[in-house]
Amino acid sequence: MNIIGSLFILMLTTITVVAQKPSVSIKANKNILILDDEKEGASARVVKLDVAFIAAGTKEKTVLWTISGTKGKDWEIVSGKETDRSVQVKFNRIGTFDVSATIGFSFKDKKGEEQEDEVSEEKEAFITVSNNLDELQQLFADQSYVKLVKRAEDTKVKPKYSNDPTPNIFLAKGYFGMYLKGLKDPQIAEPYEEAISATAAAIEMDQNGIFNVHVHKAWLEQFQKEVSTNSIFINLEDAGGYPAFYTGKDIEKKKQMNDEMNSGIEIYTSISKHPFVVRWIEAAIKYNARDFKTANAIYTEEIPKLLKMENLDKLTETDKKVLKTGIMLSAQTLTVRDKNNTKACEVLTKANTWFGEQRDFSLFFENVYNNCKE
Repeated sequence: MNIIGSLFILMLTTITVVAQKPSVSIKANKNILILDDEKEGASARVVKLDVAFIAAGTKEKTVLWTISGTKGKDWEIVSGKETDRSVQVKFNRIGTFDVSATIGFSFKDKKGEEQEDEVSEEKEAFITVSNNLDELQQLFADQSYVKLVKRAEDTKVKPKYSNDPTPNIFLAKGYFGMYLKGLKDPQIAEPYEEAISATAAAIEMDQNGIFNVHVHKAWLEQFQKEVSTNSIFINLEDAGGYPAFYTGKDIEKKKQMNDEMNSGIEIYTSISKHPFVVRWIEAAIKYNARDFKTANAIYTEEIPKLLKMENLDKLTETDKKVLKTGIMLSAQTLTVRDKNNTKACEVLTKANTWFGEQRDFSLFFENVYNNCKE
């Protein structure tokens, strides 16, 4: 190879090295820990955390692990130190835990002088700690819903589970299963109403994200879908592929539909980890019912929050549908209120980043608002 070719390859290599940046990635040997796993015992509570560092021409100097919660109470290190690349952590309470690792490094600047910096990776809800409650899980799997309700009722009053939403989650699952299957029991008059109450209780207790466990989150989505369909969506009309309020002249019908939707909103607020999603529907209903003060107060609070949101990752699929519906209803409301599309288009353009691939939203955005180009 000639000198020019060698220099060219060297230049490419140098450019590649300079373009690279140091990075960190963390991993765990398991992400879900079960406190009441009798088979594994104490080891079921222990997770091994490892950090990998791509130096990219720099020199690693320090490592520091950070875990949410309180050290010594919520978790404790059983092997290694917070300044080691690999560490084993034992968790002592239910909930979800954020984990981050920060690596300090040094490098030479253009003048050849040594500089220091750091890079980190943080993963939210990286570790989930729960009680499995195998008996309740098996009763749910067997669709023995009446027995599940009674066992869950017995379980939730035990001191061991006083701060654990899991028994209430299974209680709600039992009630909802009874409702869907039409099962009767002389001691349970309204399983649907009881399912709402038990879910609301579990939501209130769940300060650490137990509902983020897939099996519970998937069930919650199904339950939220039932509630929102029966009390909210059923009272909306299809206006060419997108939702709209009833525009007929039957005053009694309109009042009944609004009452049912308001009741549904109250219920949904209690069974969602993210109740703001239903406030967009609430604001539109209030404005449509000429309660302008309440509607405007909601918009004043919620519009800035929405415009700052980066993603909808923590929402259930039903939460997302409720939010999308509320935004489309509210866009129409804001246009009427403001006598222009400025504020409506701010909201729609933001929502388009999340819902632009969905047919109902894309049709609405294009056909009603011309993609907010004018």
